[in-house]
Amino acid sequence: MLFSMKAFFALALITGVVYAEASLAGSPWASPRKDLSRRVDGHAFTFVNKCGNDITPIVTDTSCGYSPRCADAAKYSGPAPTVLAPGASQTLTIDSKWVGRIFASHPACGPKGESCTITEYNLDSSSQFTPQTYDISNIQGFTDSVQISAAGCDTVTCTNANWGCTSAYALGDTTGCGNDSPVRACGAGTVAFTVTFCP
Repeated sequence: MLFSMKAFFALALITGVVYAEASLAGSPWASPRKDLSRRVDGHAFTFVNKCGNDITPIVTDTSCGYSPRCADAAKYSGPAPTVLAPGASQTLTIDSKWVGRIFASHPACGPKGESCTITEYNLDSSSQFTPQTYDISNIQGFTDSVQISAAGCDTVTCTNANWGCTSAYALGDTTGCGNDSPVRACGAGTVAFTVTFCP
């Protein structure tokens, strides 16, 4: 089949564009459309208040502080959680690779949840098998009953200070229960979490 000169030049132009886009892929000059695949999704966190009073969840970063993971850990960049009335809930997106704590605001709590019941997260770590880890800790103090549910993974609940190492780090136990047994893990992906206060 014979091509006209116009068809030949059109084909050459299309081929050149495809070659140029393929050559630029991964370069600083790649088009924004090509970069969409690199966007990192966050994790949906839903806070549920089953207490008989208002609570305010606190999201705080602990990378380079209470956590040994530092260089690649993300900071939380979203809005602060709102005050939740009894029965209310709120869902926020927390950045992938986030390392931090979530707890209910309380007069006894320090800025990182010191002296309080805290939930801890190490998300999208370098391990391909357990990139999401989470736990409940009462090491520095007990203030609230709390539960963590992770989609497709274990649910952990702690309703009192003497709950024990099966589900939470024990009150005042700086050994970490000896083997970090309270820690749960999920595989890769944007796992959704639900943190329930007063479950």
